Amino acid sequence: MTMTSDEFRRMLDSLADGWARRDYVAVIEHFATDVFYCDPLRYTFQGKSELFAFFSDDCGMTQDCVFHRSIYDEERQAGVAEYTYTGNHIYHGTVWIEILDGKISCWREYQHISNTKHSEFWKGSGK
Repeated sequence: MTMTSDEFRRMLDSLADGWARRDYVAVIEHFATDVFYCDPLRYTFQGKSELFAFFSDDCGMTQDCVFHRSIYDEERQAGVAEYTYTGNHIYHGTVWIEILDGKISCWREYQHISNTKHSEFWKGSGK
């Protein structure tokens, strides 16, 4: 099962919606059973059960995720997205995603903690 660019974008939108509703059961359904998920400087999770526990540990705080831009390579079944995630902190970052059989098999995020909005965070970048 291959994923198209449109399906990739819909998946990102569904993830953002699920996090906003704190519906981690719906969110986790986008991930493969043996998913590898990491921020190389902060954490690594292997498998849906570890990942579900990570998502669920939200300190009861409102969660919000905005995917600002994304690119998807249908041939390689891989994509990248720029995001802002607000929960315990505000994170601005990018995520590299690999898809296998229509599910996320690998998620590698690189992010910065900042108390600024996306537009302020990137103000000096020329964009």
